Amino acid sequence: MSHCHDEHEHHGHDHSEGAAHDHTDDLTPALQNHIYQQIDFSAINTLNESESGSGAKVVQKTWTERLNEEPELKSDADEQLLMHIP
Repeated sequence: MSHCHDEHEHHGHDHSEGAAHDHTDDLTPALQNHIYQQIDFSAINTLNESESGSGAKVVQKTWTERLNEEPELKSDADEQLLMHIP
């Protein structure tokens, strides 16, 4: 499978007939896909979370908040977390 980064070694960023290549759709924000409308945030259940409700809070982060350190989801038992998102 070829990726556009590999293609850049052989030619410019132009891929066809003078059309410019754009990376804006590489990581489409969840809000643009309306995924948040499909989630019942009040029913999210996270096993092994050290702070009750932190799993649901992390899922509710918007695309622009994705790199924020808070809220944070940590396990109270081991490295594994199990989350049910209805």
